[in-house]
Amino acid sequence: MPESESLWEGECFVFDQRVTVRHGLEPGDYDLCHGCRRPVSAQDKTSDLYVEGVQCPACATERTDIQRARYAARQHQEDLARTRGTHHIGSE
Repeated sequence: MPESESLWEGECFVFDQRVTVRHGLEPGDYDLCHGCRRPVSAQDKTSDLYVEGVQCPACATERTDIQRARYAARQHQEDLARTRGTHHIGSE
């Protein structure tokens, strides 16, 4: 359906690594919080409560220190793999 005729506004949440899609199934502007699996907006990422791969403002108070430490260790391994140019099993 042409976008000009569509009633769809905004982005649609999808259950894969795209997180959200726009008209034409183009990837949207949201990322995924790896702590709670909720969508994370650009505004969420500016919060002091946002830590990439660990927590977002929505789940910052919902996780234990042990959980956050695990998430941080996973993020560290993903960052190392990215630096090496390899794929980490815990990413995407």
